[in-house]
Amino acid sequence: MSKMKSCIIPAILAAMALTALTACGGKSESADATTAAETTVETVTEEETKEETTEETTEAAEEDNTEAEASDGNSVYLEQVDTMNKAAEEFITISMEFMQLSQDDPENIEGMSELIEKTRNTKKAFVDFAALDTVPEGLEEAHGKLASAATGYADTLDIYCDVLLATVKGEEHEAMATIQEDWTNAATALSDAMGEVEEVIAAQ
Repeated sequence: MSKMKSCIIPAILAAMALTALTACGGKSESADATTAAETTVETVTEEETKEETTEETTEAAEEDNTEAEASDGNSVYLEQVDTMNKAAEEFITISMEFMQLSQDDPENIEGMSELIEKTRNTKKAFVDFAALDTVPEGLEEAHGKLASAATGYADTLDIYCDVLLATVKGEEHEAMATIQEDWTNAATALSDAMGEVEEVIAAQ
């Protein structure tokens, strides 16, 4: 009798992972440059007009530089967010390999255990993201929520791997009955937090 008969099908949870990580996959577009205001003063001298024009040009350039810096910071931040998307894609690929092996060679405990540990390693992107200490201005609150959700996702992924490993070895695990609900909750929290980050960036 196959030890896999009571195993949670990883493809189901892989689908949850993919669903959770669609909210913030793209990179933020850079903001368009602002238009400098034109000023006409009839009663000032030509020299004063040049000075005012120079001041306006300088102010407009400073505003453009500030917006460009903010856009660059957001782009870098979204690249860091995207590492979680890539980890989720890797998770799904490995899960598919695991499911195929469990069907083709259900007694290959060693091979399935190796794939489970590869799956566990995908949590690193979420752990690393949660540990970020540099966040673009204005994203502090949204990042806090996303970092917390990333930690919860990583922790749940770890437990999922423990459950899966116990299952292939024919052992019981205390989280067997709750892992699917826990995963759904973690995935939903991550998706919501990613959506909030995207909304904040779009509003800037």
